[in-house]
Amino acid sequence: MASNEELFFTQQLFQQINQLEKGTRITTFEGCSFKNCDFSQENFKGCNFINCEFDACNLSMVKFKDVALDGVTFKHSKLIGVDFSIAKDFLFSVHFSDCILDYATFVKKKNKRAKFINFALKGADFSGADLTLSVFSRCDLSGAVFGRTMLAQVDFSEAYNFSIDPELNNLRKAIFSQASLSGLLHKYDIVVV
Repeated sequence: MASNEELFFTQQLFQQINQLEKGTRITTFEGCSFKNCDFSQENFKGCNFINCEFDACNLSMVKFKDVALDGVTFKHSKLIGVDFSIAKDFLFSVHFSDCILDYATFVKKKNKRAKFINFALKGADFSGADLTLSVFSRCDLSGAVFGRTMLAQVDFSEAYNFSIDPELNNLRKAIFSQASLSGLLHKYDIVVV
């Protein structure tokens, strides 16, 4: 369903749907909740999500080109292969808890103070991103790419399976557990026991 005008939804619950009503110009969702929705491969172009929450949703391969994501939280959701780097830069702020974000892309995204809690980020690409003061808690970062990434004061103390080159990334005051130090020494082929 599409209308010829801008649409605005506020404080609404969208439950068990697989397509959003969108206007032909801009559709804004503010303070809305999306529960148990399947938006896999949906194109959200022309949408703005402000202070919204996605809970138990399938957003795999969704397209966020030119989409505003301001204060958006994803919980218990699947976001495999999502390219966040093509979302609007202005006020970009996303947080994740208990999600699957395998092969997601955050290239050159500024997402300071982001929270990545208890989930998989296998093969995710953070090249050139600014994640200052973010938290990676109980996250599997197997194959995740960090290149020229701003990781100052990031908390990796509970992250695992990562490989981060300290020479190619800003790790000033980043926090690591003793058990995960091998993830920083991987390129040197050093065995930590």
